[in-house]
Parts: sequence; C-alpha cells; structure tokens
Amino acid sequence: MSSLASSLTRSLSPSRRWLWSLPLLVMLLLGGLAVLRWRAQTAARVAAPPQGAGSLAGPGEFSNRRVHALGRLEPRGEVVRLAPPAGNEGARVETLLVAEGDEIPPQTLVARLDTYSRKMAELKEAEARLLAAQARLAQTNAGAKPGDIEAQQAAVDLLAEQMKVSRRDLERAERFRNQKAISGEDFDKYQWALDKTTLEFRRARQLLDAIREVRETDVRVQETEVVAAQAAVAAAKERVEAAEVRNPTAGRILKIHTRPGEKVGDNGLLELGDVSHMQAVAEVFEGDVGLLTPGQRATVIVDGTRDELRGTIVELGNIVARKVVLTNDPVSDTDARVVEVRVQLDRESSRRVERLSNARVEVTFDPPAERVASPASPTAAEADRGPDL
Repeated sequence: MSSLASSLTRSLSPSRRWLWSLPLLVMLLLGGLAVLRWRAQTAARVAAPPQGAGSLAGPGEFSNRRVHALGRLEPRGEVVRLAPPAGNEGARVETLLVAEGDEIPPQTLVARLDTYSRKMAELKEAEARLLAAQARLAQTNAGAKPGDIEAQQAAVDLLAEQMKVSRRDLERAERFRNQKAISGEDFDKYQWALDKTTLEFRRARQLLDAIREVRETDVRVQETEVVAAQAAVAAAKERVEAAEVRNPTAGRILKIHTRPGEKVGDNGLLELGDVSHMQAVAEVFEGDVGLLTPGQRATVIVDGTRDELRGTIVELGNIVARKVVLTNDPVSDTDARVVEVRVQLDRESSRRVERLSNARVEVTFDPPAERVASPASPTAAEADRGPDL
C-alpha cells in the first residue's frame, strides 16, 4: 500500500504531490492528538479514585496520592475577639491594663469601662444597707436592753408594794366603816386607790413581759430584710463585674482595637490567642477529605518566608463552605467547596511562627503507607499500553 502511494507520488508533479499529501498530514496530526489526549485521561484515572465515588476512599482503601491545599496559620482555639459583657452598649474604655504582645493567664483584668466608678458606688451603698439590716436582726434576737428590763422590773416591784399598802388601807377603812367611824364616801376612796394601783401593776407587768419577749414574727421580718439586702449586694457586684473586661482563656495580646476614651466597636476591644500552640487551617477540596485521617502528617510551607514546618492532623471539619484563602491567580476557582482541616504544628514549628497568625500557607499531606488499588482504576501497565488501534 505504501509502495503504491510512493509510486503515485513520484509520478505526480511537485505541486500536485503537495496537494495530495496535505490530507494525509492532517490525518496523522489528528491521530497523534487523540493518542496524547487518551494518555492524559488515563493518567488522571490512575491518580483519581474510582468514578462514582468522587475522591472518597472506600472502607479499607488507601490512596498514595498527595493532597495539597492552601490555608492559614492561627493559634489553637482560634483568635478570640474580646468584647465587654452585654449591657455596656455605648460605654467607653476608661482604663486599659494590657499592651500588645503581653502574655496573660485566664481571667486577667484587661480593661475597665467608664461606668465602673458609678457601679462601685452603688455596691458600697448596697453593702452598707446589708450591714444595717444585719444589725437590726441581731438587735431583735437579743431583745430589749438589760437596763430597760431592770427599770421596768423596778416599776413592777414598786407598784406591787403600793398595792399591798392600798389593800391594808382598804381593810382598815372597812373596819372603821363598820364602826361608823367614817362615811361610805371615804371608804369608796380607799377602794378606788386599791383598784387604781392594781391596774397600774398589771400594766407594768405586761410591759415587762413584752420587753423580755423576742417574737418569732419580728425575727422573720428582720431576716427577710437581710436576705433582700444580700440580693442587692450580689446584683451590685454583678454590675461592677460587667464594667470590667476579663479574658476567658490564656494567650497573647495580638491586636488592640479600642484605646482609652474610645467606644468599643464591631471589632471588639482586642484580639488574643494561644500562640504557644499554632495550627495550620488547610482548606481541602471536599472530594479530597476522604483521603485524610486524624494523626496523618503534613508539611506546611509559609508563603512569605518559604519556611518549612511539620505537623499532624488533629481535626477534620464538618462543614463544606466556600474557600477563603485565595491564590494570586485571577482565574482561580474562587467558588470551590472546601472543608477546613486543622494541623497541629510541632513544638519547634509553633515557636518559629508564633508571630505569623493569619499568614497564608501551603499544606501538603503525606500519603498513607499502604494503598489498595481499586478495580475500577487502570493499572500502570494498562496506562502504558496505549489505545487499541
């Protein structure tokens, strides 16, 4: 066939020979392109998981394909934006007690608001009212003063003696009346004197009993006043604490957003984080998450310094979202769906990047040691064999 084509070509003139060879060259070029495209698709199928399962490896399967993703550096537990407690809208910062770069333990007093002085005065007033209520309760439990009780007892004793004297006078007057020595009117005077003294004696004795008595009702009233005063003190302390800003966790002050005299805005008062344990948050494409497991090692490259770090996967995210860390390529896929994977950096690596929070990094995850080939994936021999022509 080829010899016939060659003889025909030689028999033709040079211009006709060129026109006759052009279709053959086009066919050979298209055939070569088809072979190259087939080889590229085959290589992609070898690297990718079986079709229909995305990039997720099935039970018992591993992939030796390296997963690469962009990410960022941040402290363990994320960066905390510290803000005043609720109820302080419109308040200004009066005193700032920390500076950027300070390492602070949990519950450190960071700042006081301008409402602190007023709330502190309310607390002192509530504490004074509590002391007064407690004093009244103690007074009620103790009863009357000993001096008052002794004075009233003396009045009762005096009236008892006067009553005895009035009774003797009445008995003597009664004998005189029987002897017709005094009139009935004079006798009535002695009777009235005895009755008056008896009534005064009874009243004084009842007053003495009242002074000595500690009534349960009075005690309960005073105890209720003490409880109310204690509640007022607790509420005043809460208001004082609300005028103070304390950090919930230990960490380093990364950025201060509000200075003394300024109102706290949407950015909060300051940012802090646990920079002694830095993490790389990699945004892994949702189809590649199944290739990763906690405990898997990873290499982290810092974009700005090209410093190489090492770490271990500690958490796989549970939410698919849009990527946040973007490349400098204007045609990159900004709407890609990714899952955040947290890599805990080794101690030495954390120390080297403790001042690089939010720095962009490139994360490459080491493949597992084993891999079970899927039946749906072509082997390397099949990929090298080429298409059947």
